[in-house]
Amino acid sequence: MLQRYVTLNKLASKWLWWLVVIGLIASVPLVSERIQTERSTKNVEMVFDYRDLLDVSIYRPNPDAYIIEKLKLMKEAGIGTMSVYESSLEELKNSRRIQVYTPQEYSLLTGKPLTPGENYTYLLFTSTEARDKLQPIIEKTYRDRLDINVSSWSYNNRPGLIISLPYEEANTKPMEPDPITMDMLQNQGFRLIVRLSNRMQPYSEEELEGLLHKLSSRGVKRIVFDGSAVTGYDENPDNNHVKETAELLKKYGFGAAIIDRLKAPQKGFTISFADQLDYNIVRLFPLYDTEVNLKPELIEDKLVLAVKDRNLRILFLNTKAAKDLDKGYINDYLDNLLKSLTGSEEDQTEGAIARIESLGYNMGEAHAFVVHGESLKPLKLVLLVAGTAVIALTIAMFFPILTLLAFVLGALGSLALYVLSNSIALQAMAFGVGVCAPTLATIMAIRYLRRLREGKSGSGWVRATLVFVAASLMSVGGVFYVVALLSGITYYLVLEQFRGVALLHLLPIALVGVYALFFAESKKPGEIIARIRAILFAKITVIWVVLAVVFGGALYYYLTRTGNAGQASQMEKLIRTYLENGLGVRPRFKEFLFAHPLFILAAYLYMKYRNAIFLFVGAVMGQLSIIDTFAHLHTPLYISFIRVGLGIGFGILFSIVFVLVWELLEKGWRKWAPR
Repeated sequence: MLQRYVTLNKLASKWLWWLVVIGLIASVPLVSERIQTERSTKNVEMVFDYRDLLDVSIYRPNPDAYIIEKLKLMKEAGIGTMSVYESSLEELKNSRRIQVYTPQEYSLLTGKPLTPGENYTYLLFTSTEARDKLQPIIEKTYRDRLDINVSSWSYNNRPGLIISLPYEEANTKPMEPDPITMDMLQNQGFRLIVRLSNRMQPYSEEELEGLLHKLSSRGVKRIVFDGSAVTGYDENPDNNHVKETAELLKKYGFGAAIIDRLKAPQKGFTISFADQLDYNIVRLFPLYDTEVNLKPELIEDKLVLAVKDRNLRILFLNTKAAKDLDKGYINDYLDNLLKSLTGSEEDQTEGAIARIESLGYNMGEAHAFVVHGESLKPLKLVLLVAGTAVIALTIAMFFPILTLLAFVLGALGSLALYVLSNSIALQAMAFGVGVCAPTLATIMAIRYLRRLREGKSGSGWVRATLVFVAASLMSVGGVFYVVALLSGITYYLVLEQFRGVALLHLLPIALVGVYALFFAESKKPGEIIARIRAILFAKITVIWVVLAVVFGGALYYYLTRTGNAGQASQMEKLIRTYLENGLGVRPRFKEFLFAHPLFILAAYLYMKYRNAIFLFVGAVMGQLSIIDTFAHLHTPLYISFIRVGLGIGFGILFSIVFVLVWELLEKGWRKWAPR
């Protein structure tokens, strides 16, 4: 029985490679369908937060004229959509629709003494239009929904209302968006996006339907949720009405938007919610009011990168009013913002809109992606089995006897997990292949180079470079697996993400390190055990302690640079911008400046010196970075391919410098070092 297993195990290492090739072939249609999905919509919508404009206007001598003037400038600059919110007493006051009085102000205005026990809110309408359009909304909110007494009063023939709440509390109650503002914006030629919050409590399906009906009749097509949760969300499942909200949105033809750059996703914005909307969802990039004081060219770069590198289709612009003590006025930063959109001949900048259009996008109403490839999902089962083959072949690099067992158990386990949860199974396999592909590519390169060294075939930069290219192509093969396994609209919308990024950056390094220490020069189990024993009981010198500290510090720095939260110096940011603007797509620093040249240097030296194998521990960073580049599933595929290609190309060029420096150091050492 054991002998039969050994025979089958030897055969397995051959036909598993054919299975890997079959998996690559199966991945191509899924990758192709993802490209079609990404190209299904090219519209980019520029949206401005009207509430910010309203807040800034109160610092101007003629607020109404200021708003009209700025709206005209924004329209000319290319902003086609305005965002409006649920209204509040404060917003209606800033819009000069109403005047609001506290009890003390009411007493001074009317000459009536304060009434004990009455801390109410008193408001007067500023026009007949304001009364006709806003009084029903105010009464519906406070009297009908919140069961708060609302009574009428007047002063100098001007009608008003008394709300039986203190102003501070009354102002926290959201109402329908201001219809007068929406009329004005639409008359100015702007589309509308409406922000709905979860503050309209208690939840009323009837009231929400009435609001959505009104918005739909205006031509509003997309809702962006305001705050930390979807309208209707509640921690208590019995009071959670997100499902009803989704049904109403779909009934009236509304789409939604996922806001990028949030510290935490909005509660209730789940895959099931998106599925109820038939994935009529667009990703939104917010330019925060803390960023509008940046230089126009920096704002421009942020907006362009959001579209080009992150597949975002709504650019949401904010501003703020701030005191400029140097110039002695209130700055609204709108000139700065508009300059970033239109560019400047003086500064020789094109502007964000021109640059976005030059990339093949159109400025207009944003649309959701048209999903392709739904009929190709059965191919993912092939990829699950083929991915298990990649993992089994990697295990075989360490323990050849386990090849067949690892494949059989892995394939059965993956398929069983797929039945229980296809999402978890696909993510787990993508992670497994993501770790194993760069590890396998590097170890196979080491084995090939060792045979060359043992055969005394000689060394050379060209041969080392060819080995590096072959290893990189193998890592790219792993990319096809990851992209195909995680192809789906939920990943493009970042409702699901590639899991285990931190481990992806560590495990290949650890595995290659273990291989270099214990397995590279040992084939039999006894030799491996002896090697482990020798290292464990080796005498540790000061130089080894120093090297361990240096390696630990380098690893820590590497991890701080990993992921979206990674930190970069100001100088590096400037170089990034230069590369981005000069090349169109920026290659990754750790690839072309370090890991790829180090791989070629390691290959060049390992053909001559056995201990050069340890350089591959750092060099594998470049191979896993290739996988990591494509693990950013929201980035267009063609951008990732260009980024990886540039990294490989520049890495080869910089490797010449690495090899030349080594040769100079080696010659100097031979000449000057004591014998």
